[in-house]
Amino acid sequence: MSLFPEIDENKTRDRVRELLNDYMPMKRRVSFNDSVYDLTQAIQYSDMPKSPSSRNGTEHKTAMMFRGITKQHQNYHRKLAEIDYAIDQLPDIYQQILKKSYCVKNTCTINELAASITGYRINAYGQKEEFHYSIKNIERLKAQALIAFAEAYKRGELISLKN
Repeated sequence: MSLFPEIDENKTRDRVRELLNDYMPMKRRVSFNDSVYDLTQAIQYSDMPKSPSSRNGTEHKTAMMFRGITKQHQNYHRKLAEIDYAIDQLPDIYQQILKKSYCVKNTCTINELAASITGYRINAYGQKEEFHYSIKNIERLKAQALIAFAEAYKRGELISLKN
C-alpha cells in the first residue's frame, strides 16, 4: 500500500492536452472587441422619441444576450489567467515546451521544438556550451511538462488517479 495514490499518466496527459488545445480558440474569442460588432451603437435616424414610454421586449432580450456574452468572456478570461498562472509555476524548459506547443498562433512540432529549444552546460574546461535537445528528449520532457502542468493547474484538478 502506497502513501499517495498512483496517477494515471495517460489520462492525465489527455486531459491536459484537451484543456491546452482550447487555449488559442479561447484567446481568439476573448480578443474580439464587442463594441465593433455591437449593432446598438450604430447611428440610427428616427422620428420616434429618444426614451420609450414602456420597456420593449427586444431590448430586454438584447440585454440578456449581451449579459450572457460577457459572462462567457469573463469565464474565458478567468480560465486563460489560470492556465497562464499554472504555466508560470513550471520550470523554464517546461514553460518553453508548453508555450510553443499550445499557447502560440503557429504551434511547433516536436522537430521544430528540438531545433528551437537550447540548453547550456559547462564543459570540462569551464566553458559554457550550447546544445540542442534530441527529439526523444523533447518527447520525454513534453510528457513530464504535461504532468507537471496537471499538478500546478488549480492544485491538481486535472490529475486522474488509477482505480
